[in-house]
Amino acid sequence: MSKENDNSRNNDVKILQANRVLSYLNVKFNDPLPDVHTARLRIASCGWVDTKDGIVLIDTLNRRHTAKMVKERINGKIKYIVYTHGHMDHVGGASVFLDDNPEIISSRYLPDRFDKYKMLAQHRAHINAVQFNVPETSESIKYVYPTKTFLGEMTIQLGDKTFELHTTRAETDDACWVYVPEIESAFIGDLMIGRHFPNVGNPWKPTRFALDWAKALEEVRAKEPKYVFCNGGGVMFKEERAIEALSHNSEVIRSLHDQVVDLINQGVHITEMIHKVKIPQYLIDSPYLRQLYTRVEFFVFNVYRWYHGYFDDNPAHLLPRPEKEVLNEIYNLIEDSQKILNRARKLFNQNQSQLALQVLDVLIQIEPNNIDARQLRIDLLKDLGAQDNCLMSRNAWVYYINKEREFIKSL
Repeated sequence: MSKENDNSRNNDVKILQANRVLSYLNVKFNDPLPDVHTARLRIASCGWVDTKDGIVLIDTLNRRHTAKMVKERINGKIKYIVYTHGHMDHVGGASVFLDDNPEIISSRYLPDRFDKYKMLAQHRAHINAVQFNVPETSESIKYVYPTKTFLGEMTIQLGDKTFELHTTRAETDDACWVYVPEIESAFIGDLMIGRHFPNVGNPWKPTRFALDWAKALEEVRAKEPKYVFCNGGGVMFKEERAIEALSHNSEVIRSLHDQVVDLINQGVHITEMIHKVKIPQYLIDSPYLRQLYTRVEFFVFNVYRWYHGYFDDNPAHLLPRPEKEVLNEIYNLIEDSQKILNRARKLFNQNQSQLALQVLDVLIQIEPNNIDARQLRIDLLKDLGAQDNCLMSRNAWVYYINKEREFIKSL
C-alpha cells in the first residue's frame, strides 16, 4: 500500500504525540529497605539513607515544588547531600534542603557545569524544548553549588553507616556513585537509567564518556551489591538482577564502543557507521536495554565525536561553504522545484522518508516559502515519528512538525 492511501499513518495526529517526561507533581515514594527511602518522578528520582546521626540525601529531584514533597517525608536532619552529577533533574531541588545546613558534596567538575548552564541559558531553553516537549523558556533554577568537591574516592562515616563515594566520567564528566557496605547498596545516579539503553548519546548534549562509563559499571559490580539504586534512586534492582543489569549495561557499552573504534580505523564515514553498529545478538532482548530514551545511532555519533575530529577525509568538507550556498548551486543545476517535490514524494512512497527529507531540504533551503514543500516535510516528519518510540528523536519529529505548522500559518 502506498503512503498516499495509508491515512492511518499520514493523518492520525494521535500517533505523533510527544513524550512528556517532566511531570512535576506525580511524585511516588517508596521505602524499599530499612533506612532507605526513595522519591520518583518519571524522569527524576532521589533517595535518602537514615543513620543514627542523621540523613544522607542522594540527589534532590528537579524543582523546588517536587523537592518540598520530599522534605515533608524526611524524618530527621540532613547532614549530607551528594550530587550524583549536575543535570538539573538531580540537583534542581537542592535549595529546599538548606535549612539543615548540610554539607553538599560533588565531583570537582560539577561547579563548572553550573557555570556553563548559566552561560548557555538561551541555548539550553531551546534544546530542552525539543528534547522534552516543554515551553521554550529560560530555566529559573537556583543553582546550589557544592560546599565540598573531590576527585577519586572519598568516605563519609555517619552514625552506623559508611558512604563510599567514587567520581567517574560517564553521562557527564562530574559523575559520582555511592556504595553503602552496611546495607550492601549502590546508588549510581544515571550510570543506569532504569531498564533503558544507557544514555551514552544525546544529539543536543556534549560528549559522553563511553569507555569510562563501562569501567564504572564494572567497578560497581565488583562491589557485589545486593541492591542497586539507579536513575537517581527511584529504580532498584536486587540480587541477581542487580548484577545482571550492571553486566548488560557495561557489556553493550563496550561492544558498541569497540565497533565504533574498529570502523574509525577502517575509515568508514560516520553516516555509514551509524547503520553498521549493532547491539550484540545475545543482548538484543535484554530487559535492561530498551531503546525508549536514546538509541544506538546517537551512541555511535557520541563515541565518534570523542575520538574523531570534524574532518571526514573529504577535502570538500575541510573548510566548507555555508550549506545554503551549496544547496543553491545544486538547485540551480536542477532548475525545477516540481522535480524535487516529485522525487521526494516518490521516495516517501517507497518507505524512504529520511532520504526524502534530505532531498526535500534542497528545495526548502532555497524556497523557504514553498507551501507544497513545507506540507510534504510535515508528512515526512509524521511518518518518521509514527515509527519511532525513542523519546529524544520522537520528540524532535513532533517539535519540528509544530514549527512547520507555525511557519505555514505565518505566511
